[in-house]
Amino acid sequence: MIFANLHDDIGNDLFDHKDTEPNRLDTFHYPRFHQGNMRFSAIVCCFDGNQDWEMMKQTVRYAEKCILENRYFSFGSNKEIQVFIAVEGLCGITEDPEEKIEWLYAHHVRMASLCWNDENALACGAKKGNKPLTDLGKRVIHTMNTVGMAVDTSHCCEWNFYDIAKESIKPIIASHSNVKALYNHYRNLSDPQLQVIKEKNGLVGAIPVRWFVKKKEDNATLEDFINILIYLKEKIGIEHMALGFDFMDYIEGMEDSNVVGMKDITKIQNIADALKHYSFTPEEIEKICYRNAYDFMQKYLR
Repeated sequence: MIFANLHDDIGNDLFDHKDTEPNRLDTFHYPRFHQGNMRFSAIVCCFDGNQDWEMMKQTVRYAEKCILENRYFSFGSNKEIQVFIAVEGLCGITEDPEEKIEWLYAHHVRMASLCWNDENALACGAKKGNKPLTDLGKRVIHTMNTVGMAVDTSHCCEWNFYDIAKESIKPIIASHSNVKALYNHYRNLSDPQLQVIKEKNGLVGAIPVRWFVKKKEDNATLEDFINILIYLKEKIGIEHMALGFDFMDYIEGMEDSNVVGMKDITKIQNIADALKHYSFTPEEIEKICYRNAYDFMQKYLR
């Protein structure tokens, strides 16, 4: 089975290693992608609220450069692995949002969330409280709709989520979120939120990081994660399901971040095998693992 991933903080990883491993996308990430049969992925640049616009631009530019010069990864379909840049947290946008969103789009950013866990000039993260979207945030949503950039609701607070759904005339996406009904984590989605994403013809990228599946100390398993996919199928249907892996095993101290039974990107075929065991059809498995995410993003990659 080939796979697509709606969230992976590789942009930060490349930038952090730019001086010590300038070919890290080739030498470290490509062999892992190849082994897992990952063919389509977000290359995410994450900003936690402490970065200004200049730092954001430096990180995005470097990620873009690495991809443009790469032999295996491409923004098009002409190489083995197609990717796009996504931004998690637009904290550097404090003025001139239209100009800055257009700059990001010009540098291959095709998906963005307004905040991480922080509160910034645009939005409020789910960990920070529950507040409305700011007027500046609304301008960002409108500009993203205009230029053709997918709006990611993962990390935002619930009030922001509903404001974004109201403001956006395009489908919305939760690139790496699970469901509150199975585990009441502040980053997971309630049933009404799931319904909104379905009604707006959006996607939920289920995340196999274990502390979004169960309490961290409970060491959630692949079976626990599959239960989330079963729940999503029942609530919103196969057409609105995808995967947002958010791999962290390559970050020091985060080696055991994924559910037991799927340690890292090289083991993602275990998901397809488990779905077969739970009577998902081959067509359903392909849609969850690859097709839905790929088709959703192609509208923004033309």
